[in-house]
Order: sequence, then C-alpha cells, then structure tokens
Amino acid sequence: MQLAKLPILLLLLLAFGVRVSAQDRYLEPVFSQASKTTIVYGSNWTVLPLAVPGAHTVKQPLVAQVYTPSGDTETARPLVIYLHTGNFFPYPQNGSCGGLLTDSSNVTFANRLAKMGYVVAVADYRLGWNPFASQELVRRFTLINAAYRGVQDVRACIRYFRQSVAVNGNPHGIDPDKIVVWGQGTGGYLSLATAYLDEFAEIYTTADPNKFKLQVAAGVFVPMVQELYNGDIEGVQAAPGVVDATYNAITGIPLGDTLYKQNTPGYSSDFALAVNMGGALGDSSWMEAGDVPLISYHVLSDFFAPCQTDILNVPTITGPQPVVEVSGSCDMQTRAAALGLNTVFDDIPDGFDPYGENSLSSTNSFYPFVGTPDNTSAPWEWTPTDFVPAPAATADCNTDAAVAHAYIDTIIGYFAPRACVALDLGCNFVKTKELSDLELGLQVSPVPSSDAVTFQTKETPIRQIYVYDLSGRLVKAHTGINSTVFQMQRNSLTNGMYIAELRFDGGFVKRKIVFNN
Repeated sequence: MQLAKLPILLLLLLAFGVRVSAQDRYLEPVFSQASKTTIVYGSNWTVLPLAVPGAHTVKQPLVAQVYTPSGDTETARPLVIYLHTGNFFPYPQNGSCGGLLTDSSNVTFANRLAKMGYVVAVADYRLGWNPFASQELVRRFTLINAAYRGVQDVRACIRYFRQSVAVNGNPHGIDPDKIVVWGQGTGGYLSLATAYLDEFAEIYTTADPNKFKLQVAAGVFVPMVQELYNGDIEGVQAAPGVVDATYNAITGIPLGDTLYKQNTPGYSSDFALAVNMGGALGDSSWMEAGDVPLISYHVLSDFFAPCQTDILNVPTITGPQPVVEVSGSCDMQTRAAALGLNTVFDDIPDGFDPYGENSLSSTNSFYPFVGTPDNTSAPWEWTPTDFVPAPAATADCNTDAAVAHAYIDTIIGYFAPRACVALDLGCNFVKTKELSDLELGLQVSPVPSSDAVTFQTKETPIRQIYVYDLSGRLVKAHTGINSTVFQMQRNSLTNGMYIAELRFDGGFVKRKIVFNN
C-alpha cells in the first residue's frame, strides 16, 4: 500500500469543507438508545473439547446479540454482522484483551451503529486450534481449519437473517440486500475470508500449491481442509462422513467424531460490504474482480497481523506464535484498487468525507493508523479494570476508554459515508456553508491556553464543538451546548495544536487552538 505524502496536515484540517447536516440517518446518531436481544442463529460441532485427552467434539449453539435502534419505525434497515476478536481461542486463555460478545469495543460499536439506524448482530463463532504446537505446520493446519469453520459460521449467520425475512416475518426489520460483515482482529480474518474465499478450490490454487497442505510422507501432501470431513465452504451441504481411520491418522481427532453440520440451506450467503479492522487474508489471490467492496483499518506497525504480506504471529499466554504468511490491509487494498472493487466510494459527494480527506492512504477505502498509544495494534480496544473475567496478566491491556473512543469515532466517521454509497442507503448528503468569524462575531481565547479555552459569539448559539488532533482523529466532542458562550476544559489533551470545529444551525467554522503548560 503506497501512502500519500504528508502535506501540511493543519491546512488539510482547516480545509475540511462542508459537512453533513445534523441528524442524518446512517451518517450521525439519530436515536438516543439501542435495545439488545440474544438469538441462536444455528449450531455446529466444535473441536474445543479435544484439548482434553479422551474428549470428543460436541455440538455448540451459535449465538448473536442483536442491537436495534429503540423507537425506530423503519422495517428495512441495513444489517451489520460484527465479529469479535480473540485468536480463535477461549478468553482469557487466549492471552488477548478480548474474545467475548460483551467486549467493550463490540458493545460500543454495536450501540453506536444502532443509534445511527443500523441493525447490528455481534456474532459468536466456533473456536479451537493448537497455538502451542512445536511445529509451525501443525499450528498452520489447526488455524486454517479454525478459520474455515468460522467462515461457515459467518455464512450461516447471514442465511439465518435471510430466512428470518423470508419465512419469519422479518422480526429484526432488516433489508437482506444491505448486509455488512465487519470483523475486528481475528474477526477481521473472517470478514476477509468470508468475502473473498468463495470457492473451496481457491484454498489450493495459491502461488504455493502446498501452502495449506500437510506433508505426510516424502513428496506426499494432503489438504489441510477436506470437504468430506469439514463440510463445504458455504456450510449448506448435507452432513459429511464422520472421522475415519484415514483422517484420524492425519489429525488425531477421535474415530467417529463429527466436525460439521449444515445450517439454513436454501438461502444465499452473499453480502454487500466487507469491513476489516486489523485482520488479514490467508492469500491475496482469493480476492478477484467482481467481489464486494472493502473498507480497512490497520495499524501500520502491527506485529501480529502484518499490513503488507508477511508472517502472521498469534499472541498466546506463552508469547507470539508464528503461523503462516498472510496479506494485510495495505496489500489487500492495493489489490482491491487494481481490481476496481472500491470505485463505488468515489460516489461520496465532495466535501462530505472529512475523515477520508485526512487519511494517510492514497486509496479511498483504507484508513491507516500510526503512532498509536504504546504502539498498540488495536487502539479501538480497551478493557475496564473491573472486567470479568480479567484478561491474562501478560495481555497488557489498554484501560483508557477515552482513548479507545477517540479511535472509534474516527472509524465510524470514515465508515459512514462509504456505507451510504456502497449500500445505496439514500443518505441525506446536504451541504451547509462554512461561516466566517466576522458574521458570527466569534472570539476564541486564550490561544495558547494551559487549561481551558472559551468560545463566544455575538448572538448565534453554538450547537456542538468537535476537536481534532493533527492526524484528523476526533479527540473531544461537546454536544447539546446551545449557548453563545462555552468554556472547554483541556482535561487530558496533551501539549500541541488542535482544530476546533464549531457547529451552528446555519453552518460551521474551524479555529486553531493550542495547549501548552
């Protein structure tokens, strides 16, 4: 991924241009609350119990928590299927800071999107692989199988919602033609694979045809994933055979165990838009012309999931484990651009994409992050100090919700206009003019300041104030001001220059503010 050269960021920020009008569905929050229900979208066989000697696979319910905007009368809303992180291993044994449906970031994203008018299903999927195997090939074998099961589960979730529309009276009020699959961390691997691994044969038509094969003898390779035992990639074929002596000899899975059952056959697994936060694709060749558009977010220095094409390292309680070469957001967005997958984002009207204008990427579909706190690879995540169960001591989790929320603001701000055009949501892109200090009689003081800044107009009430740092990241927001005078406290903002965007009924204005000691 080639990054655009950095112009003077301050000038970019001052030239945000027009913005969307307040209270536009799918662009900004229009509901004050979201409600949550729990559903079971299917069931399938999990290998997790096999970690205990003598155990067998068991059938697991597949669960999702569905968030909907409270008080909404719309009955054909876009659906976001949101996939959590967790390294395909149970939390907290996964050595990660999350892995549950109730992770703080999952809940925040779901509530934020629901308040914008979306229906959001935070979906579980099957876990289980062997990150502790001494041989890299064994780690690769168990991980590709975990990802394959996850893809089957995501597609089962899509079909559940389509069936709910077709035969159950559409209880969730969704439009089955406007479905987004959004993955965070490990979930990003699933959103990418579900979007672009659409034929079973693609697994074995990579540049290295043995990339996902096990060597069982000199010159003899067998596929790591086999439809006879694992089921088809859609998860709709009739149940395959049970583990026999041949497969037992290769995998050690007990004779007679079952690895797969079909879920909701007869409905499409297609969806309209993929979103990846910090994930990667098993092989870039899986992405082809005609595939769905992709929005990506990635920390360029991510050690675990490379932004380019490099080795995937999975964090565990015993340290990072190298597994297999994958392609992250940088390379996948370059390929998507070459294939023309994201041209739909060019339909965003000029002036309505302030986050995109400040992205360091040269494409219109990728928002890279640099200089994250403590160089974290997932700055949108945080773990409350009282979270139960607590993460492993080695996880070194962020506990600062304010920092995570600032990144979430940027992520959603970048997503909103792209989803509007990709899903054809009919968003109300309405221009408002940039106002002048003179007509407002605006005064901002003191500049610089050590603790607080006061904004004052002659007569026009200030409605909201949004503050951005020089990378375009929203770091502070004040809404419901409705006054001609507002004193904004510095709080935790560090020394430096910021851009304050003041919003009024008739438009907006931007002013430079500076904090120092």
